[in-house]
Amino acid sequence: MVHECIYSHVDLQALQARTDEHMYVKLVSLESVHVARKSYALLRPLVLLRSWSCPKLDLLSLMACLALELHKIENDLLPRLQVQEVNLEGLQVQEANLEGGVLEALLLLKNAAMTLLRLGKGVKVLSEPEEDEVISDRVRTLGVVLKDTADQVLKGNCNITWAIQERVPARLHHVNVLMSATPVHFTW
Repeated sequence: MVHECIYSHVDLQALQARTDEHMYVKLVSLESVHVARKSYALLRPLVLLRSWSCPKLDLLSLMACLALELHKIENDLLPRLQVQEVNLEGLQVQEANLEGGVLEALLLLKNAAMTLLRLGKGVKVLSEPEEDEVISDRVRTLGVVLKDTADQVLKGNCNITWAIQERVPARLHHVNVLMSATPVHFTW
């Protein structure tokens, strides 16, 4: 059996050309959470269709789910919550109410936040002690803040404009950092 260590998505791409019948794929690291989605999509069929073994495939799957959830929050949900400016008789007024798409987006954001909390716990369970604690901690923190923000707005305890303009941009920065700048390590 051939052993192959993977340190980046490029290493995974190189596996596509391999014709080894039996291979042990040892995931060591990936560049970011963002690339985990692409890496899982690439590696899963290779492992299933060929008699390859990859003990950390479940953790990679979890990271891919995390990447998808963060992508959904950043590119679908948060833009739907942006405050719209309305011009009333020459006055610029920011309109933010819980009608239609905004209410739906808040409910979906709350659901996504709870999913992040579960994924953060899953990363911690599937990881070795101290492995990717940075990721699980950031995911759980982001999940708590997003859920709290959605809950406060839905309960009427805070102004949606404040929540969207003050809390969400800071959280969006955390999403971007988590997606693109946080490497994934698979400890052995």
